[in-house]
Amino acid sequence: MNRTAQFVYFTFMAVLGLVLLGSCSSPTATSMPLGISPILTATTPPTPDATAVAEATYQAMLDINKTQNAAYFATSAAMQTARPPTLTPTRRPAATPTDEVSGVLVHDADTRTGLDEVDQIIGIVLAGDMKEFRQRIRFTTSGCTHVMALGGPEKCREGEAEGTLVEVLPFLGTEGSQLRRDEINEWQGIDVAGLYAVYRVSDEAYSSQDYPAGEYGIVFRTKYPQDIVTLQVENGSILRIDSTFIMQIDSDIGIPPELNFERDAEEIILPPPNITECPGAPPQRVMVGEQARVCTQSEDIIVREEPGRDGKALTGIEPDTNFMIIDGPSCANNWSWWKVELDSGLAGWVAEGGDDIDPYFICPVD
Repeated sequence: MNRTAQFVYFTFMAVLGLVLLGSCSSPTATSMPLGISPILTATTPPTPDATAVAEATYQAMLDINKTQNAAYFATSAAMQTARPPTLTPTRRPAATPTDEVSGVLVHDADTRTGLDEVDQIIGIVLAGDMKEFRQRIRFTTSGCTHVMALGGPEKCREGEAEGTLVEVLPFLGTEGSQLRRDEINEWQGIDVAGLYAVYRVSDEAYSSQDYPAGEYGIVFRTKYPQDIVTLQVENGSILRIDSTFIMQIDSDIGIPPELNFERDAEEIILPPPNITECPGAPPQRVMVGEQARVCTQSEDIIVREEPGRDGKALTGIEPDTNFMIIDGPSCANNWSWWKVELDSGLAGWVAEGGDDIDPYFICPVD
């Protein structure tokens, strides 16, 4: 869920609170169209039935949540302009893995895993073939419910009895929602920048009757730098679509999405393009194409001509100075080294850290 979706969600929660408190307070919340803030009035109109209003408000929130989850993935123009892939199995990383449009870090367009059932779906998504994508969906049969709450089973439509079996494609983000089989043709697909990673799903990953996990997770970066999308797949079919807003994982330090693999992945089949094993170094948290800052407690850090302590010193950077990560990582001296570009245009290599005083020398920008 992006920041706009979060704002709308919390706005509706506030409206709901005002409605439920209306029976015991003199100001009343005036019903307003979507996108317009509620206004408190000094007058006291006739009090509506609290239960009916609450149910209507919950239903409105559910409808918005479903619309937002579906719209989050949908941009037909981006799907039509995606680069056609080749299906040659390979595990090689990209030489220049940054998407030309969005600048987010992705694997080269022809990178594949060697697993045919996975590689076919990767090819379908990158090619923007929505007809084939829809045919790969394995719908979940779920009993609908009239319970007015976010997440959980699909909500019953008018005239459907509690527990009526319906076929849905589950979406799992901050909240869960579903698209029914008869709604899939209106859905435009996934707005991706490129392939990011593939893993075998762990038994520890979230799974339920209404939101089943697959055997593999195929991770795509979207055109929005803080968002990733994961397809849960099994036997060549798509069971569920997950969305992750990176900064929700840790808003203070901006942990990259790959650290979620510790919980969700039994095996990393295709690692993210920015991950390099650096023995003795702390987990890498910055990424090529994104801003970072000096986060030492007091001392400057040195920008060097080459990665490593033996590299020629070019300049120093003071704490809290921001810069852009343009290459890396490279491993030396039990540290991860990243090539950075300063506002002055000077480029060179800095160590991510750390030591007993500073766990990290550079950190992601919030």
